Amino acid sequence: MIKVDNLCKSFDNVDVLKGINAEIHKGDVMVVIGASGSGKSTFLRCLNRLEEPTGGKIYFEGTDITDPSVNINIHRQKMGMVFQQFNLFPHMTVMKNLTLGPIKLLKKSKADAEKRAMELLERVGLADRATAYPSQLSGGQKQRIAIVRALCMDPDVMLFDEPTSALDPEMVGEVLEVMKQLAKEGMTMVVVTHEMGFAREVGTNVVFVDDGVIVEQGEPKEFFENPRNQRLKDFLSKVL
Repeated sequence: MIKVDNLCKSFDNVDVLKGINAEIHKGDVMVVIGASGSGKSTFLRCLNRLEEPTGGKIYFEGTDITDPSVNINIHRQKMGMVFQQFNLFPHMTVMKNLTLGPIKLLKKSKADAEKRAMELLERVGLADRATAYPSQLSGGQKQRIAIVRALCMDPDVMLFDEPTSALDPEMVGEVLEVMKQLAKEGMTMVVVTHEMGFAREVGTNVVFVDDGVIVEQGEPKEFFENPRNQRLKDFLSKVL
């Protein structure tokens, strides 16, 4: 579904990504881990060109989306994105936040968009919050709404950029539960996270990024139990 070929990204004179290669297949849950500043969030944001790559190519469903002639907005509609900060519109109700994209971009009718939004709200246990405003929600509720907002666009892949790092510890579980459910249903996901339990339990493959390169990757069991790279061993000894 996504093929990343020698992806590089520099900010001024700083090389943040130094030739990343990766493949994400339909139904994969790729979990990206690494220390702060290693380049993992930049990698994720390059996948839908929220950050413009400096070099390399990204193929999404067969199209080179780094080609300047490509209309990236059409491809972004198929790539749901969930951020650390929930980025909900504060002046809109939950329902308005959820239906704005489908009505404007997918040209759905208001009734169809609201019906789909309610189905998804019920799935995450927040149907009773449809008329609430973001300021009336807890952090965990806001993040679940942000996930629903992405799902309302019927994406082919979901990108998560540290979705639980801004949450109080007791709210982390409710967000991870929604993500686990999505994985069970076969949603293709790329998740940047510090939640090692999630990586171990839900990931199909785990990628360790250090200093702008992928140092090690593998299936969770092998990755966590038999790390080969010394840098990864040091990292895991601090976080597990």
